[in-house]
Amino acid sequence: MAIYLRISTDELHQPFSLGAQELKLTAYVTSQDNWELACPAFVDQASGATTDRPALQRALNAARAGRFDVLLVYRVDRLSRSIRGLSDILASLDDIGVAFRSATEPFDTATPAGRMMVQMLAVFAEFERATIIDRVINGMERKAARGQWCGGYRPHGYDLDRATGFLVPLPDEAAVVQRIFRLYTRDRVGTRAVANTLTADGHRTKSGKPWSGAAVLTVLRNRVYLGEVFYRDQWHKSDPHHPPLISTELFDEAEQVLIARGDDHAHRTGARSHFPLAGLIFCTRCGKRYQGSTARGNRALPETECR
Repeated sequence: MAIYLRISTDELHQPFSLGAQELKLTAYVTSQDNWELACPAFVDQASGATTDRPALQRALNAARAGRFDVLLVYRVDRLSRSIRGLSDILASLDDIGVAFRSATEPFDTATPAGRMMVQMLAVFAEFERATIIDRVINGMERKAARGQWCGGYRPHGYDLDRATGFLVPLPDEAAVVQRIFRLYTRDRVGTRAVANTLTADGHRTKSGKPWSGAAVLTVLRNRVYLGEVFYRDQWHKSDPHHPPLISTELFDEAEQVLIARGDDHAHRTGARSHFPLAGLIFCTRCGKRYQGSTARGNRALPETECR
């Protein structure tokens, strides 16, 4: 026989869960007559909402290869937290003649009553998971409405005050953010040129990498610098909120420049553009936006060549 263990987060957040499951399941196997472990435990650290888990798939493949005849779990919800997922797993085990057992929920899947009990447990597991998700979402929405950071990668220019849950400015990084907006709006420097300037001056992103045009665009589009917090497709701004790094007027100006230059690298005009129609008219042949430039001479372009 074989045992399957699962937790939804990493071992750092649940330091005893996997070990406790394995200890109790090993003791359970020892207490049964003629039971012995045929292979090491199959261990997953993944959500039970899906059956696409590496160790679970290895366990099913081992069962198909005839390496064991019983799959043991601590509880049914360790195997799956969805009715459909559990049904698919049990059907797969049944097709290859492998029995399923739960150490804490005694039932016999060989009988109609036992199969009904397993399905009822799956119903409760799925309901519990949906309830937890709903509570987490509601809690995070309230947190965002209060102006507190909802987790994830912190934007350049800020750190998290864990005591209050609010973002706090980092002076050195905040100065870089303000410089990006100034270069892009007042000096009309393109995103790649801004990135090259920052990198040449020794500045790095929060991950320690050189600045890129995409990283500069991320800063220019991020309303967090206005004191707002994003969660589930909505920007929230409460009172109090974290200190903004730029003014609303400067952010709006940057947005207008972004619109004029287009949304991607291929459509944006060159740096320091003084051409009012740049980015507004298109080439009928290749679909790209026209860019303004100055030059001397009268070299004619071939008909097939597009700028």
